[in-house]
Amino acid sequence: MPVDIIHNAVVNGPEIIPGWPYIKAYGPAVLGLAAIKYYFRGSMNTWERDMHGKVYIVTGGTSGLGSELVKELATRGAQIILLVRTIEDNWLEEYVDDLRETTNNFMIYAEQCDLNSLYSVRKFATKWLDNQPPRRLDGILCCAAECLPVGKTRQVTEEGVERQIGINYLAHYHLITLLAPALRVQPGDRDVRVVMATCSSQSLGEVDLEDLLFENKRYNKNKPYLWYGTSKLLMGLFAKEFQKRCDEYERKDKLPCNIKINLVNPGMMRSPSTRRFLSMGTIWGLLLYVLLFPIWYIFFKHPYEGQQSFLFALWAPFLAKMDGGQMISECKVIRPSRKEFKDTELQAAIFDQTEELITKLEKQSAIERKKQEKKNESKKPKEQRLQEAKEKHLAQLKKKQDIHEIPASVEELDSKLGYLRQSIQPDMPLFPESVPGSSTSSKKKKSKAKK
Repeated sequence: MPVDIIHNAVVNGPEIIPGWPYIKAYGPAVLGLAAIKYYFRGSMNTWERDMHGKVYIVTGGTSGLGSELVKELATRGAQIILLVRTIEDNWLEEYVDDLRETTNNFMIYAEQCDLNSLYSVRKFATKWLDNQPPRRLDGILCCAAECLPVGKTRQVTEEGVERQIGINYLAHYHLITLLAPALRVQPGDRDVRVVMATCSSQSLGEVDLEDLLFENKRYNKNKPYLWYGTSKLLMGLFAKEFQKRCDEYERKDKLPCNIKINLVNPGMMRSPSTRRFLSMGTIWGLLLYVLLFPIWYIFFKHPYEGQQSFLFALWAPFLAKMDGGQMISECKVIRPSRKEFKDTELQAAIFDQTEELITKLEKQSAIERKKQEKKNESKKPKEQRLQEAKEKHLAQLKKKQDIHEIPASVEELDSKLGYLRQSIQPDMPLFPESVPGSSTSSKKKKSKAKK
């Protein structure tokens, strides 16, 4: 039938096509919108790479860009470690189960690492590093981001840092620098890549070495994007300096650095954070967002389209041979417009100052946690406190007597030896030198007699 319609249209003219007046009236507009939609979807990645057996740590992997990226990598056989606020979540369990089923990949796990808390980040990193032999790690994908809507008051992390800067920059800085030993210990022939999501709003950011985290700057609730842009700018400058320090690190096998850290701008997407920002975090704003959805659909990318530059940063083989710290957008390497990306002294100063600030914040946080623990302890009934103290003492005693545990001090070593001596023979010394009647003991007695 389509062949007949085309034949008649060619012979007798297009007027005989059913619905021709409507096609003539609305066809150009529809084609124009389709062309605009095709343009704004962005470039598509054309590189391929075998992902089987590779291990990636992902932040923000449960929604938006991170969710699409995790699904793509898991489908190709990669092992995924999702960093989440809490693992005691029924929704998370269902999400991981669905991912495993849809991707036919059961190597998808979730680990607790709340980016809102530097203490939580350190606990995860310590747990990851406390493994012998070192665990395989092919890369870290930083997709998590906090974008506060207009009109909301200042929000802070557990350490009191402005939430956007604390999560987008400080937490990712802490995570990557703590996991740096795990990255450096990977075999020299392994292609290790760290990819961090950035945004065009970094052009609005500011860098103030006197107040790096904007702790003293008054928060403008009508311009939260300035804080968001600053967090992304700081992240980009950190990536440049971290790559430089990785390159300067001397491996034991004398091979060149195999770690590449790059920044990716996925473009404007219809992600949960974008929806929250445009809706201003209100019901009326959400209703307006739904009414204007055709506009967002045409001009904003789907997260699947936004992840294409991430896949490019992970799979393009020539990036392993280029210098790290590159900016990637629309599946190509671009040159950052900010002059700070060329200022190596500023990058080093930001890196060192951030490290000092994190140390300070962690000490303050530890003091506050200790105070809170004592406060909570004082509220418990006396019987409960005595029972817990007794259980704690028994646990410590059992640990001291466990010969399979590595002793942490000389006293603990003596305790283990004493317990081992008693378990072998209560009256028999552990070492032959002290056994009565032994040759060594008799020699000592004779020498004492001679003296």
